[in-house]
Amino acid sequence: MPNPRVFDIEEAHEVIRAASPLLVRVKEKQMRVQAEHDQILILDLMRGEEEIHYDSGEGREYVTRSRQLEDLIQSFQEDIIEINRLGCVLKDIKRGLLDFFHIKGKELVYLCWQLGEDRIRFWHDIDEGFEDRKEL
Repeated sequence: MPNPRVFDIEEAHEVIRAASPLLVRVKEKQMRVQAEHDQILILDLMRGEEEIHYDSGEGREYVTRSRQLEDLIQSFQEDIIEINRLGCVLKDIKRGLLDFFHIKGKELVYLCWQLGEDRIRFWHDIDEGFEDRKEL
């Protein structure tokens, strides 16, 4: 978490506008990473104990898929870094869950937002999670 900061609600809404498309992209890339990884695993399982001959069609496919997976993982990581640079905390990619440090009264809490919600409506204590969200 390179740039955590404390947000008021309006500042958090501005970050949500910037983070939403990144978050959608990260969710999609996470699914693609898993699918590509699964395809490489299938190639490994089909090969069994045989050595890979990289000049064969199967070997070239393995190398191509492996490179594509590496590129996809790098792109996925870059998007996560970009979200973190915005100062929010990416809590759950699958849910599209972002938290924002916020001062409520005299306490440091998280404002909590999930992809698909039109605005921030919830908060929770720092040591709590999504299940403990309370309405603002």
